[in-house]
Amino acid sequence: MKNKNKLKIIIPVLLVSSSVFVLFQIKNDLSLNQNSNQDSNNSINQNDQNITPTDFHKLTILENRCRGCGKCAQIDSSHFEMVGRIAKVISSNNLSSDNLQLAINNCHDQAIILE
Repeated sequence: MKNKNKLKIIIPVLLVSSSVFVLFQIKNDLSLNQNSNQDSNNSINQNDQNITPTDFHKLTILENRCRGCGKCAQIDSSHFEMVGRIAKVISSNNLSSDNLQLAINNCHDQAIILE
């Protein structure tokens, strides 16, 4: 009878302690992954600072990708207009404008190419 009572106490204690051990292991693994991700992000950011700006000369709409949503023309009417259901480039001036970059980033079809 005494042995059964000991087992009733020992088994739950072992289960709880092993669960706690596993949880701490998982927490440590996650924190190690986060630290390594931060290190790699820092190295990427440091590398990005060494990149020289590129001069772009050509703005193109890939008509086979464009679904005609019109976002680019709404965001940057100085570079784009809608002709039927396809966006068209109307200007290649000021290719470094913020509105142009915003239009490129908001094109879900990735149909705008800046070369």
